[in-house]
Amino acid sequence: MENIKEVKVKVNGKELSLNPFVTGLTGNLVWALVSSLKVEEEAHEVVIEVSR
Repeated sequence: MENIKEVKVKVNGKELSLNPFVTGLTGNLVWALVSSLKVEEEAHEVVIEVSR
């Protein structure tokens, strides 16, 4: 698995500061989820927006 280059998390428009452990954990979790989906081409970037 490739190293995660960047993870950004924003809450109410403000970016949170993530330590290296949380960056790696979050990035690897998202890539694992995306890799299980059937996509037409290899993913290089994933953007997830969640609101309620």
